[in-house]
Amino acid sequence: MTKKLRLFFLGLLFCFGIVSVMAQQDRTFSWTLGLQYDKTGELVSFTAPVKSSTGERFIIVINPTVNCHCYIVVESMNGNDAGILYSGPLKGGEIWHSIKIELMPPQGTESFFIVLSRTEQKNLVQRIQEFNNNSGSMQKRALMNEIFSIRNEVSRFKEAPEKPMLIGGVDRGNPEKSRGLEFSGLETYVKTISIEH
Repeated sequence: MTKKLRLFFLGLLFCFGIVSVMAQQDRTFSWTLGLQYDKTGELVSFTAPVKSSTGERFIIVINPTVNCHCYIVVESMNGNDAGILYSGPLKGGEIWHSIKIELMPPQGTESFFIVLSRTEQKNLVQRIQEFNNNSGSMQKRALMNEIFSIRNEVSRFKEAPEKPMLIGGVDRGNPEKSRGLEFSGLETYVKTISIEH
C-alpha cells in the first residue's frame, strides 16, 4: 500500500470517528422506565399509585439511550422521612440499570422521585451531599425543594414527553395496561412513582 493511500485511509477513519462522536452527541436523550416485583419479575403499571404491602420488594429498571445522570429519592407520606436510593451516572445504550427498593414500616404511601438528566444537576448533588452528611429536617426540606424546582422547570415547557410502553419482563396482567414509560425530547425528566402499603 502506498503512502498516499495509507494517508487517505487514515484521514477517512479520522473523519468517520468525528462523525460518530458528533452523532452520539446529537442523539435525542430518551429513556425507558419500568417497575417490577422483585420476587416474580412481573411488571407493574405505575400510571396510578401502586397498591402493595409492607415488606414487598420492587425493582426500578431504567434504560437510557445515552450516558446520563440519575438521582432517585424516596419520601414518606408524612414527609418526615426521606432517603437517597441512587445518585450518580448511568451508562447509555442497551444496558438496563436496576435499583432495588423495599417497602418499610410504617404503612402509608411512599413517593419515589426519579430525576434523569443528560448533564449533572449540581444543585441537586450539593443537596444530596448535605442530606447525607446530616439528614435533619432542614437538609431534607432543601433536598425536596430542589427536586420540586427541577420538576417545575421541566413542566413549564408544557411538553408531555412520555408514552406508555410494554417493556421486557414477565407480564401476567392485562396486556393493554401500560407497564412502563418511554421518555423522549427534553434534557431532564422527573418522574414520581407512588406506592401505597
